[in-house]
Amino acid sequence: MGKKDITLNEFLGDPHIFADLLNGCFFRGRQEIRPEELLPMDSVQGTESRSGKPGKRIRDTKKLFYRHRPAAVLAVENQENPDCRMPVRCMRYDADEYERQIKAIAAVHKEKTGLSRFGEEDRLIPVFTLVLYYGTAEWDYPDRLHDLLEFGGAAQWLLDMVPDYPLTRLSVRKDLDIELFRTELREVMGILQRVDDKAAMCAFVNANRDAFTRMTERGFAVIVNCTNSRRLEKYIRENREGGRIDMCRAFDEWMDDCRKEGIKIGEERGERRGERRGMKKGENRLAQLIQRLGEEERFTDILRVAEDASLRSRLYRKYGL
Repeated sequence: MGKKDITLNEFLGDPHIFADLLNGCFFRGRQEIRPEELLPMDSVQGTESRSGKPGKRIRDTKKLFYRHRPAAVLAVENQENPDCRMPVRCMRYDADEYERQIKAIAAVHKEKTGLSRFGEEDRLIPVFTLVLYYGTAEWDYPDRLHDLLEFGGAAQWLLDMVPDYPLTRLSVRKDLDIELFRTELREVMGILQRVDDKAAMCAFVNANRDAFTRMTERGFAVIVNCTNSRRLEKYIRENREGGRIDMCRAFDEWMDDCRKEGIKIGEERGERRGERRGMKKGENRLAQLIQRLGEEERFTDILRVAEDASLRSRLYRKYGL
């Protein structure tokens, strides 16, 4: 698990942020899920290998939605890079969670009756997984199991009979309306939407300066890691006073540094372009001189101008080149 995923997991692990994400993404900001209804769950899930050996899978963020009684398992999988296996991965994640529930119910029966079982009267609670894609590349891979299967010339009945498994995947850049969020998730996701456009990030920070001055360190950590900027981390560290961070000042210093670097890079590129243009112009000029000397059958001078700069200059003036 990379540093970006770790910081995102810690950030989304806050029940207020987790609830805000789901409410903003699926209920247009209505507070259908309350933070106090989200209980922590162990992200490590038991599973079995192909040979039947016990193993484990680690989910990114998982909560128990509890309203008077357990109502659902809600999970978020952070994904930076497109993955064509995602429908199968999420199907396994969810199946492992259902299997965990079956074992837990069977254990309760055994404790009460001495018989480990899962009976017809027993029920599982639903499992919902959101894939939150925050990468920059286009996700061109299937979002459902059927799109991974090669049905070929199979009859329609086979297509109808094989169960499908669709993903619930949202792109931070394309699918999230950050104005529906009520916590600092709005500012964090706003930065992730602009991560490859420093000017847009600067404008966003300037337009939301009050919100950024109140941001928690977990929010800062997501921004630092997802912008891949050690310098921003340095500026944030330098602007920590009295246990608080002046994020706006850190951003101003970072953006000013980026602008200076951009100017320097632009000047260097300009110099290189100038050098290339000069070399091309010189090559064309020399080629014209060689052609004139060849027309006059001055073959010895052709060899000399390649090495004698003063002779080249005199001949350039003579032929008006």
